[in-house]
Amino acid sequence: MKKLTIFQRLALGFLVILSVIAALGIYSTLKLGQLNQMIQSISSVDNEIARLANRLKNAVLTQRKFDKMYVVSEDPDFYSQFMETSRYIDKDLKEIGILIKEAGQSAMVAPLMRGYNQYLAVVEEESRLIRNRVEYSKGNVETKKAVFAERTISELEALAAAAESSIKNKIDISGQIGSQASRVVLILTIASVVMGLLIALYNARTINRPVVLLIKGTKAIAEGNFEKHIHVPSPPEINELAQAFNHMCSRLKELDEMKADLVSHISHEFRTPLAVIREAVHLHRECISSGPVEKQQKLLAITEEECERLISSVNKVLHLSRMNAGIMDYHMEECSISQLVEMGSSKIAPIAERKKISLEVNFSENLPQAVIDKEKIGQVLDNLLDNALKFTQEGGKIAIKASLAEQKGKDPAPGKGNRFVEISVSDTGCGIPVDSFRAIFDKFNKLHESGTGLGLYIAQQMVRAHGGEIWVKSEENKGSTFFFTVPVS
Repeated sequence: MKKLTIFQRLALGFLVILSVIAALGIYSTLKLGQLNQMIQSISSVDNEIARLANRLKNAVLTQRKFDKMYVVSEDPDFYSQFMETSRYIDKDLKEIGILIKEAGQSAMVAPLMRGYNQYLAVVEEESRLIRNRVEYSKGNVETKKAVFAERTISELEALAAAAESSIKNKIDISGQIGSQASRVVLILTIASVVMGLLIALYNARTINRPVVLLIKGTKAIAEGNFEKHIHVPSPPEINELAQAFNHMCSRLKELDEMKADLVSHISHEFRTPLAVIREAVHLHRECISSGPVEKQQKLLAITEEECERLISSVNKVLHLSRMNAGIMDYHMEECSISQLVEMGSSKIAPIAERKKISLEVNFSENLPQAVIDKEKIGQVLDNLLDNALKFTQEGGKIAIKASLAEQKGKDPAPGKGNRFVEISVSDTGCGIPVDSFRAIFDKFNKLHESGTGLGLYIAQQMVRAHGGEIWVKSEENKGSTFFFTVPVS
């Protein structure tokens, strides 16, 4: 399973928390909407129904008084006031009918309207009789009016009671909704806080623990302990950092071992020539007065050769320190590569002859001048020739070639083209394994036990400082060919 990155973990954590907060907001909005709907229903329907029902009840009672006063006095003004009140009642009845339909109680409208209309019909009939001076039974008519009026008032009271009951029920439901919403909001709030803390603790732990281990590992490295390797489940970024840290530990351990090995080899390299020089000087002192001149010259030659070995070893260490410090000086000038190759081959010619190694020098005619530091490129060539002599057995062959070439795929340096002089040194030695082609150019890396492991690294740095490249082709047990290029002027 692929591990989540730090960004993905933080984004996922925030997404979860935001989802809970969004759910909380949506739930709260819905519940508040329900409460708002209840309040609107109470204020605009039920409360209004109750108010109108009570007002209609009082209006009907008032109308009854005008009715009775008209019957007793037969004064038309009372009847006019009765009819004026009736118009207001009709208006309120229509309004209350609409509200009752909104409240879903349409069944209560018909009995109310029927009772009131029956009451009005009896009053209008009695008024007609009074106006026409027709004898009638006032007791029977009054009884009818009282029945219909009481029925209307009873319906209005029932309607007001139903509205008040509806108000009470909706208030109770609103309280339940509010209480439920409060509990859910509280639970979701606590859950989001706990979830946020858990996510924060998890992310902090998964990030902090590897960082603490890296700090401890760094301190261990500062104390010289390169064995510390970090293996801890962590996000990909920190895991990659831990792998880089482990790789750094391995490389530092290798460098530490290489340096220790270098000190050992340099000590050996210095001790052997110094011992030889000391013995040669001792022998030379004994034979100064009586020994033959040939023996003295031979001892001096040995001393000179060992001094050169010492100087060469010291120069390699000095070159390395200057390169690491970035203060290596290069004195560029136009130089003939042909002369440089001939000079290098002449240096090893006596040794090759003594070891019965054939030496072949081949370079193209009319090679152009190269802009190089003659001394540094001479050291590169000398190093390659020394290695060729060292690993070529008696009866083998060393070949030096120089030719004009174009180095493709490389941007030319400012003021220079892509034309290079390619120099190669071939031998018939033991060869180099393919997987060691790059490693042999690392500092302190020795393919064989001899040497300091600095020669090829220094050669590579010098060639690259000139804008060229150095590489090798080899087959095991068949020999090696080292190539390097320098730009022409």
